[in-house]
Amino acid sequence: MKRFLVVLLTLALCMGCCGAFAEEEKVLRIYSWEDYVDADTIAGFSEEYGIEVEFITFASNEEMLLKLEQGGGENYDIIVASDYVISSARKQNLLMPLDKDKLTNFGNLNPNYLNQYFDPDNVYSIPYTVGSPMIVYDPDRVEGEIRYFADLWDPQFADSLCLLDDARVMIGETLKMLGYSYNTTDDAQLQEASDKLMELKPNVRALDYDTAYQYLLSGEVSAAYLFTNFAVICQMENPNLVAVYPEEGVGFGVDSLVIPTGAQHPDNAHLFLDYVMRPEVAAHIAEYQLYINPNQAAEAYIDPALKDYAAFNIPEDKIATAEYVQDVGEYESKFQEIWMNFKLK
Repeated sequence: MKRFLVVLLTLALCMGCCGAFAEEEKVLRIYSWEDYVDADTIAGFSEEYGIEVEFITFASNEEMLLKLEQGGGENYDIIVASDYVISSARKQNLLMPLDKDKLTNFGNLNPNYLNQYFDPDNVYSIPYTVGSPMIVYDPDRVEGEIRYFADLWDPQFADSLCLLDDARVMIGETLKMLGYSYNTTDDAQLQEASDKLMELKPNVRALDYDTAYQYLLSGEVSAAYLFTNFAVICQMENPNLVAVYPEEGVGFGVDSLVIPTGAQHPDNAHLFLDYVMRPEVAAHIAEYQLYINPNQAAEAYIDPALKDYAAFNIPEDKIATAEYVQDVGEYESKFQEIWMNFKLK
């Protein structure tokens, strides 16, 4: 009997220990651009679930992908990533498949932004923000109407343009203007785009990724090529500014939330993903980030006035021309080389 009781006690202790080890610590590590997950969303999640959120920032998709390739996935639980980087990370087995049984709010997402090239069947990602870069200009300081990306080469813009400091976006739109694909791997076409960009250099006053809109609002430049949210901020602050999608065609992008392979807190990560897919939370995120909302259930909660801005109303004919920035393999270094030469010249 004593031996039997000892065995039972040992089993109970082992089960208790296993249970303790199975339960995740109340921590969630998010890896993102600065301020891309807002403080209110983080605070609401932490308060409801008692999970402490650690927010770590990166400067670019490329920096983040390099960390994953070097085995850094175990340091993060949620990563915000752009479409083409998700495609690359997926192919390298750097992402953890999502457990859809734990994502009860997945059905709230707009089908138009699901099952895209970078993640067929959304095995790995949840769309977070959607957008398309556009031209924004001050009509009081610009002669004539601006409709084309090619208009930015006009001498009237000498030392008066702000461009996004993003190789794939800027080279992509230049390729689009020349009649080529955003994602060409044709050396002759890339060289033509490089030469064309060099011709634009005298007009460029600033290159900026995070605060490009400030140059236009301050009056330092008369026109800029901006992400969706920057265009909205500009028109909110100065309704006189004009925002247009280039006639040559547009780029299109989806930033998503993923869980890296090796994440230490995958259950907490799934809780967070399900939380941000709630209609009220998704609506708050859309109003804060000022990007196109990928959550159809959230539409009823979003301020109707936001929907009047040009950035949220991509014309149908432009949507037909939209191209994602895609994974171009070894040619990625070629795009980066062209952009670096442009910046240094």
